Amino acid sequence: MLIAGRSIGLLAGAVTAILWVAVIWFPVAGFMLEGIGVVVGTFMALLGLVAAIASYQGHGGIVFACFVVSFFGIGTFALNIDHWFRVFGVLDLLLGLASVMIWYSARAKEAGQ
Repeated sequence: MLIAGRSIGLLAGAVTAILWVAVIWFPVAGFMLEGIGVVVGTFMALLGLVAAIASYQGHGGIVFACFVVSFFGIGTFALNIDHWFRVFGVLDLLLGLASVMIWYSARAKEAGQ
């Protein structure tokens, strides 16, 4: 389960970072970041990158912290709209799942299971 959690977290974090950079540099009709939105988008891309690196290293607590900051910042909003932007909310949920899987498998490994 550790490898699955790491893989899910790595994939979700990397895709999140790539999509945020794409949204910043290549705006689409109906969704263009300006001003503080560019700063928030850059922060979210960095957060996705940190989550991907933490998943690769197996740090479930860091992945969970990235999930909380990202999900309660943008993810809850993104899940409630009918737009392709909803993918950010889904990716945040995958980060949450990955953090639980990494944490659970690390605890099982410590217990000798």
